[in-house]
Amino acid sequence: MHDDLRAFVNKSMSVYLIGMGIYPNTVSFSHLTESVYIAASHGVNGISICKLYSEVGKTVRKSGVAVERAIRNVINKCINEGRMNKLNEYFGYTVYSEKYPIRSGELICLLATKILEDYSASKAN
Repeated sequence: MHDDLRAFVNKSMSVYLIGMGIYPNTVSFSHLTESVYIAASHGVNGISICKLYSEVGKTVRKSGVAVERAIRNVINKCINEGRMNKLNEYFGYTVYSEKYPIRSGELICLLATKILEDYSASKAN
């Protein structure tokens, strides 16, 4: 199951992140993809965000703080360039607004939840 889930996460995250302007040649792309995969494989509420960052750090050979900083920086870049509104299209409702900017942990949990829903739907068919 985990190999299927990993492939599904990689495919889905490519679509979502490239749509937001986060490209595979950035460090944050792999950090976000790995974060969402770990969150999805543990169940969205099954792991704390701090532990998630340290677990991602182990897989990419960085500290948890460096992982969190890279993700936060790319989110801020997307916000400053006005590309976060793409999230609202993905989810079909308002996830991001300038009045209430999204945090890195929230983004990871939202994407993991969306991917788990899509993954379950694809397995049901």
